[in-house]
Amino acid sequence: MVSINREKIKTALPFVTNTVRYVKRRKNELSALSRHLQRKQFQKNNETVNTGKIKVVFICQYIPAWSKNKQLYEVLKNDDRFEVLLLCIPNRVSANKLQNPESMANDAYDYFYEHGYEEAVNALIGHDKWFDLKSFHPDYVFYNRYDRPMPEPYTSTSVSAYAKVCLTIYGCALLRVEESMIDKTFLSNTFCFFAESEGIRKEFVKWNRILCDLKLSNAICCGITAVENAYKAKDDYAKTWEFSKNSFRMIYAPRWTMAPTWGGSSFLKYKDFMLTLADNYKEMDILLRPHPLMFDHFINSGILSKEYAQLFYDEVDRRDNIQLDSEKEYQATFWNSSVLVCDYSSMMIEYFVTEKPIIYLTYDKKIDYTDQMNAMLSACYIVNNEKELESVLQNLQNGIDPLADKRKMVCKEEILSGDTINASHNMRNILIEKYKD
Repeated sequence: MVSINREKIKTALPFVTNTVRYVKRRKNELSALSRHLQRKQFQKNNETVNTGKIKVVFICQYIPAWSKNKQLYEVLKNDDRFEVLLLCIPNRVSANKLQNPESMANDAYDYFYEHGYEEAVNALIGHDKWFDLKSFHPDYVFYNRYDRPMPEPYTSTSVSAYAKVCLTIYGCALLRVEESMIDKTFLSNTFCFFAESEGIRKEFVKWNRILCDLKLSNAICCGITAVENAYKAKDDYAKTWEFSKNSFRMIYAPRWTMAPTWGGSSFLKYKDFMLTLADNYKEMDILLRPHPLMFDHFINSGILSKEYAQLFYDEVDRRDNIQLDSEKEYQATFWNSSVLVCDYSSMMIEYFVTEKPIIYLTYDKKIDYTDQMNAMLSACYIVNNEKELESVLQNLQNGIDPLADKRKMVCKEEILSGDTINASHNMRNILIEKYKD
């Protein structure tokens, strides 16, 4: 009988695991390599088909993510060297398949059409039939949510065989764990990753070493488009505050998941207190902006019942100075507010642009933040309970804001420094530079 040396197995296990990961990583790269080469040949063969302009497609499916590409879209649309198309895909896609294929509803297309985007194209052209993107002969196709909610014809694996896949991730990585959680398969198909930080750029190169060495894949830091978009929304109209009758306006933005590794959610702890604040402070208006996934996730996970969620909606509706925010875009809402109350959210970096105070609701588990997030937290009001939250809000209402100067300094040094507010112009220059690659 063969004896099992458990210590040797325990020692060897990390090596075996790392070897499997390495092999899988290289296999993904080699598979993607063939598609990159196929794409180069396709684009070379179709040079005469193109109009002489650089054709750029933006995948538009999840409206809150549009802020990551909105400024770049504006820059390219107003540049005669480019031709732009917005490919609007319904959000009801799961496992690369259209849910309820008999329906022709397309929320994304409706949104862009209603807001006057002339370049918007309805990707759904029939019952479970899709616009032929390849026939447009795109040079670049921009994504910001990877492939998970994508119909099969528009996955990066399909598109990278005839166009350069570009990525601007929805949500800035402010946790160390986020830097390592980027979609590895998608990265192999990516021609150009516009990274928002040096940390996440290095992760991309680590996972895409062969393709980066061959210059078939690139990771570049040239500013944060979401921050640029927020910065330039200062004078935009904020429809969300139409209910407001007060000058002091608070936004409460709880996270969608209870998982402590990802920051947790403060909603269960503070939901009733938000109603109490609305009752006790009639001179304060409160806008509740939970993550778009939060209520559905809580109900599907059994954290909240549908009945309880409806009771909460009803309680909010009964009050004049508190409201749920259902608007797709939020940058103008930030500028027209007084303070943001939140737990961990990548929106914090966008709100920081306003230089308005942020109250950060702590979570039990220690979280490993990036250096940029730690710098922002040093200028936030950190609270642990309802009493502390109420105290800070009272001070801010009375004009007592001791962190104001610190916020301005951090904003200048960590967020609006360098290329950030010119990110879209920098990205345009990269697209021109790499057009023939």
